[in-house]
Amino acid sequence: MFARLVVGLDGSAGSDAALETALSVARRFKTTIVLAVVTDIRLLEAPLFETAGSVWAEGMPAGPAAAELREALEERATRILEVAVAKVTEAGLPVETARATGMVEEELGRLAGDAEAIAVGRRGELHEGIGTLGRVTCHLIKRSPKPVLVAGDTPSRCERPLVAYDGGETSSHALELAARYAEALALPLAVVHVTDDAAAGDELLAQAAVYLSGRGAAFQTHRLAGEVVRAVTEFVSAYGADLLVAGAHGGRRRWALGSHAERLLKATTIPVIIQR
Repeated sequence: MFARLVVGLDGSAGSDAALETALSVARRFKTTIVLAVVTDIRLLEAPLFETAGSVWAEGMPAGPAAAELREALEERATRILEVAVAKVTEAGLPVETARATGMVEEELGRLAGDAEAIAVGRRGELHEGIGTLGRVTCHLIKRSPKPVLVAGDTPSRCERPLVAYDGGETSSHALELAARYAEALALPLAVVHVTDDAAAGDELLAQAAVYLSGRGAAFQTHRLAGEVVRAVTEFVSAYGADLLVAGAHGGRRRWALGSHAERLLKATTIPVIIQR
């Protein structure tokens, strides 16, 4: 189901995790990995570059001209790609590389035009705080028409998938994707719905069960109560899920404290696939 997977790289720990997570999934589907390094156009503008801090300054001359800065960034991208290509090759998977300059989130979306998904880290090189999401990741989970695989903070085999289902459009798309994933790999799928209305929750899960039964997928449904993100996060831990699939936003309303997807990403440490 994943013939081509674009992996966004920037040399950060987050992008390293994205590659490792992509490899965990790709090995099962013999996926072609497209390694993409995008030079943010804003880094080529001196005032903004100066605010980026020491992370980007390492190995670069002080006050470089635009041409010198571009050359330094190109050399850095080449090193990042060389290391990543070696990892993919060692995994025995086909690999391609892509370079672009522009707005990172937009260029990654463009490069993913013929791919099934985009893999990124939770945060990039300039957003290292635990529990935060990088600007690029936030943009992609809200706007990418392709599924976005957001790496976890720890390695994962992606063998115990869990889908958070609320009956909305993007949640239904997430259920479909999770079902295809579980069916292709002969894995059991857990489906959770959070509500304090037992009758309505059971009805919604019954609808999900009808859909999954029609696909022949092995599954379990679980109705949870309480605050949505807390309930899902606690179930992830109790069930031992190592891959969460969710829609980009809630089915009946957007969450008051940020999108459904953002809150789940901030509250969990496992890989999460966000589907629009």
